[in-house]
Amino acid sequence: MVLAPRSTAAGRTLTAIHFREKYGFNVMAVMRAGNQHRDLRYLPLQFGDALLLHGPRAKLKVLGEEPDFLVLTEEAQEAPLLGKAPISALLMLAIVVSVILGVAPIYIAAVTGAILMVLSRCLTMDEAYRAIEWRAVFLIAGMLPLGLAIEKSGAAALMTNAVVGIVGDFGPLFVVGGLYVLTAIAAQVMPTAAVAILIAPLAISTASELGMSPYALMMTVSLSASASFMSPVAHPANVLVMGPGGYRFIDYIKVGLPLTVICLLVTLLVLPLVWPLTP
Repeated sequence: MVLAPRSTAAGRTLTAIHFREKYGFNVMAVMRAGNQHRDLRYLPLQFGDALLLHGPRAKLKVLGEEPDFLVLTEEAQEAPLLGKAPISALLMLAIVVSVILGVAPIYIAAVTGAILMVLSRCLTMDEAYRAIEWRAVFLIAGMLPLGLAIEKSGAAALMTNAVVGIVGDFGPLFVVGGLYVLTAIAAQVMPTAAVAILIAPLAISTASELGMSPYALMMTVSLSASASFMSPVAHPANVLVMGPGGYRFIDYIKVGLPLTVICLLVTLLVLPLVWPLTP
């Protein structure tokens, strides 16, 4: 078992969360960064920890439904409803096609598709409710007024002047590169959506200041906000593989930094061809 992304158990000991009493399992060892830990009484759990469990197989299903943990044993997962697969595939296809054709915006199509998934019994209402990442919802809801405050208070203009002062004289391509680096660094410690919301006012202000295309700079923000490769906490997938893979923080930097540079170079080469940098 590993800790789920944004698990509430992170930073707490097994005793503090009453793991044995609540789930009926004994934790035999914890694998962290390739090292085994067996003295677990005072060991705070961390993202990327892999826990070896001993207990009744019948309780695996209960543990598998716990949002704070991901059980890496097939018996903990319910058998997929293969009979509903064609219905769910058609609904997913309908969502994508309707957005591509402009029939409905993504937020309307996605919510409608989720409702139809429940009505067609591809999943239950409880499953749909558990799948919602409420912390991310409230985080984005809080970041929206924060992004507006950054724009209205003049902080966006201040950061814009800093970016323009450093790379503005070198041309539009250097502005794209500077904005990419700034956003990619923020993406290592913040969720992608929150980074995009925060940097978007800066991109628009920079475009207005330098006479560049706002579309090109907004696409730069979108691409660089997804470059969350250099930190285990930058993306849920990074946390998920850290424990079972025995990775360390430095491993993400070793692989993520070159990958980020490659993505930056590809962006600098391809972005101007699709979205011209000047109107």
